[in-house]
Amino acid sequence: MKTYALHTLLLSCSVLFADISHAEKPVTPCETLRVTGNPDYPPALWRSKKDPKKLIGIAVEVLSEALAPEHIEVKSLHVGAWSRSQEQARSGAIDMLTGAFITDERQTYMDYVKPPFMEMPSVIWVKQNTAFKFDGWSDLKGKLGVTLINNSFGQKFDQFAAEHLEITGVRTAEQVFRLVGLGRMDYGLYELYQGKAIAQVSDAMKGVRHLDPPVSSEGLYYALSKSSVCNTPKLRFYLNRKIAELVEAGLPTKLEAKYLELWKQESLK
Repeated sequence: MKTYALHTLLLSCSVLFADISHAEKPVTPCETLRVTGNPDYPPALWRSKKDPKKLIGIAVEVLSEALAPEHIEVKSLHVGAWSRSQEQARSGAIDMLTGAFITDERQTYMDYVKPPFMEMPSVIWVKQNTAFKFDGWSDLKGKLGVTLINNSFGQKFDQFAAEHLEITGVRTAEQVFRLVGLGRMDYGLYELYQGKAIAQVSDAMKGVRHLDPPVSSEGLYYALSKSSVCNTPKLRFYLNRKIAELVEAGLPTKLEAKYLELWKQESLK
């Protein structure tokens, strides 16, 4: 009887220790996630004037908050223009993009964390005091447009643009607005909130205005590189749950005023 009881106790302990060991297994082998994104995307993300090697913004703080319970550090790096950020994610040189719209092409090399952490309306920007009829996408046919290289405005609009529109890609948001303001391009395509943030500090915005309705309104997502060793099923499951919790708690919205003010202070120095 004693032997049976001892055997039962040992078996229970082994199961307990196995459960503890399983529970403590990390969600990823990485202690640090190297992340990047669009460096011209305030208040969600931008290149820090204080430390130009870093990107800062709402996207970085929300992700850091999500990963803090797992003691994973977020290393937010400036690697160049938005097009280069995407190339780095494709190759696995970067573990995650902190802010990307969903497209079929991007899903071939990234796993998206769902839900989105922000919603982003994108609008048409035109020269001040210039008549421009815009009720829908078809009104853009026959006109010259400009946006960032490799920028996306959702799968449906991207497909329509590829088939029917003439849109040039440039490296920075300020280039978009200057070309429109100078009349060299008929319209620019850029996100509403980011455009308004840039308008607070840049002369490039003085000669342009935005039109309603939005071209699209897309969710902004975290996206893990499929080539990153940090990308595991456990990490994706964990982030899906944590980002949903933080969005439900309203954290991204609560951070907007903080980062708009920080962007303004940095830019006016």
